[in-house]
This record gives sequence, C-alpha cells and structure tokens, in this order.
Amino acid sequence: MRNLESHPGITIHRIAVGGGIMGAVFAIGSVFIFVVGLPVSRWFLLGSSLFGIGIAAVLYAWHKKHPVELTDLQDLSAPKQSSQR
Repeated sequence: MRNLESHPGITIHRIAVGGGIMGAVFAIGSVFIFVVGLPVSRWFLLGSSLFGIGIAAVLYAWHKKHPVELTDLQDLSAPKQSSQR
C-alpha cells in the first residue's frame, strides 16, 4: 500500500491577485467559471448586469441635472485655519 497523505489543496486566500489587468483577468475568469458551471447563475448575471446598468443610467442622469461644483466639496464642519500667526 502507498502512503496516502492528503493534499491540502488550493486555498483561495493564498492566491495573490492584485489590482490591474491580472486582477481583472482573475475576476472575469471566476465569473466565467461560475456561469459555465451553474446554469442558474446565467440568469443572475443577466439580472444583476441589467440592474447595474439601470442604476448607472439613473446616477448619470441625476448628475447631469445636478452638477457638483468644486466649492461644494469643501468640508464646512472643519475649523478654518487663520493665515496670521
């Protein structure tokens, strides 16, 4: 009989994936694997994509009608610093 030691397997937390193009390849590949492997996930992907596009369109239209000025972005609650010392 052989010595059958169990292999620890691949653990996701050990796979180093950063941002950039390789992170995108990993994310798209993971989605593709689930879509191919689980037919129900196709409907979920379609629905969530349509929902995301709808939310993006609403936010785009909102910001077109209500533009943000740079002066609107200042923090009014912060104490003002005086230039005199």
